[in-house]
Amino acid sequence: MSIHKLLSTASLIMTVSLITGCTSPSFPKLGVSGEEMSGLSSSSTDSANSASVTDSSISDQASAQTTMVSGQAANGASQDASSDSGEYLNSGEASTGATYNTEASSEATTETTTVKKDPYGGGNEPVPDGDLQLVFIGDSQFDNWRNSSTSISELVGEEMNALHYNLGVGGTCAAVKRDQSGNSTDKNDNDYEEANFTAICHMLKGDLEISSYSNSISEEFSTVLYSIQPEKVDYYIIEYGYNDYYMGLDIYNENDPYDEHTYYGALNLGIKMLKEISPSAHFIICTPCYCRFYNGDGKDMGDAYNISKGQGSLAYYADYALRLADNIGARKLDAISGTTFNLNSYTYKEYLEDPIHLGYKGRLVYSKALRRIILDDMGIYNADKEGSVNSMLSIADY
Repeated sequence: MSIHKLLSTASLIMTVSLITGCTSPSFPKLGVSGEEMSGLSSSSTDSANSASVTDSSISDQASAQTTMVSGQAANGASQDASSDSGEYLNSGEASTGATYNTEASSEATTETTTVKKDPYGGGNEPVPDGDLQLVFIGDSQFDNWRNSSTSISELVGEEMNALHYNLGVGGTCAAVKRDQSGNSTDKNDNDYEEANFTAICHMLKGDLEISSYSNSISEEFSTVLYSIQPEKVDYYIIEYGYNDYYMGLDIYNENDPYDEHTYYGALNLGIKMLKEISPSAHFIICTPCYCRFYNGDGKDMGDAYNISKGQGSLAYYADYALRLADNIGARKLDAISGTTFNLNSYTYKEYLEDPIHLGYKGRLVYSKALRRIILDDMGIYNADKEGSVNSMLSIADY
């Protein structure tokens, strides 16, 4: 055989090997075609154990499709979107945030290993372990209508075919009152009076007993919390603010951006703890919703922009939630300004079932807004089909 034929044959073998080593999975449940998903790579959540994976047998069920990916863990995008100094309120330009899109490796390889997607929950999500896992933490906006198929967590989770965990607790704040110490690392103790945001984060870390709050949280809350595997969480969706406002809790401490006695600091500290136990998770910070205020006689006294309880209007608290999202590179859902969806002084009766809480249609619109934020963050939102991710949703369409 001549040297030219030998080189030609070797080139052909290398070409076939490279082609057969790359496949593009399909993602029908999210309404995204295989072609739209081609090129999307997911980071491994356990790079220490993923250097070598043996071939697995392919299931006969179509939902448990097997895809071929490189055995080397992808570098992925950094999940810690800012340094500690970047989490101060007046930090420099905020990070634009990471997505699940990662650039393909520049080094071609013929090695292939088999990764079986987890069939539980559909097994068709572009996330490292095959399941899109969403954890909702907040007040009554998330807690209300639990197990009715119409709560916000259920509406988002079911539409996205995701595993969804509802840790909403009605009446709770993000922050703790000044007369409480909160968590004391020096004394290894705390005096939390309720399951506020930072307390729940300590529960997820495993350093705070749920039994201490048996009077304020349900048995179901305990079941949900213990079923969460933090290392597998893809998104934490966090919503607080109304109760912090109503209780007149401090908003921000310029000397300590992690002060859990402030609204901003409690959100900041809680997210910092969640990043420690869920290094691959992304975060969505939701503001409190637009609402109206009435006196004892039922007279309309004003709205979220012009009634203060001592520290500023509800809109002022919401502004700090948005600032935190920008400062740490988190995604955000602005539910108060009327720009994400048209909840305002003209439409509030269509959105709200009482002066504060979202009714069914309001929760439906809210869940649609969350869904497109998540899809956009994952890099698979179809703007051609669904319109701009920043376009305002209207309750008239639902």
